[in-house]
Amino acid sequence: MPAQPDSLSRGMEIAGTALVFFVLGWFIDRRVETTPLFMIVFVVVALVAQFVKLYYVYNAQMSQLEAERRETARAR
Repeated sequence: MPAQPDSLSRGMEIAGTALVFFVLGWFIDRRVETTPLFMIVFVVVALVAQFVKLYYVYNAQMSQLEAERRETARAR
């Protein structure tokens, strides 16, 4: 089974993504003078996308572990 990222790396990924989208929104807001509209929208979109990704990754991992558990139970 491949090495799985730990909680710290997942947390850093979420924070890093939010920071990148925040800065991107900040630059756009400065250009079109709409502060803080794009900053807020981009951060919310980034966080929602990260949590949706975490949900699907978690479900995939649980499905894989459940299949392995069933195979182990059948082998006994």
